Amino acid sequence: MNTLSERIAATAEREGPIDIARYMALCLHDPAHGAYAARNPVGAAGDFVTAPEISQTFGEMCGLWVLQSWHNLGRPARPRLVELGP
Repeated sequence: MNTLSERIAATAEREGPIDIARYMALCLHDPAHGAYAARNPVGAAGDFVTAPEISQTFGEMCGLWVLQSWHNLGRPARPRLVELGP
């Protein structure tokens, strides 16, 4: 047996049904074939890409929004930019 799916099937045959937590741990962290262990999942070649990795446009638009909001508030001398969470 050399593929992860074959090893998972053999484990289920040998030990009975496996729960979803164990299945996901095998799929993500298996040293040879796991999605997180065998390759880097982040970036353009991976599964997860964030806006700054694609273009700086998102950051620029956020900056313009802050500037416009500052103008809309009457250009206060000591504005507070507060992040309340993701």
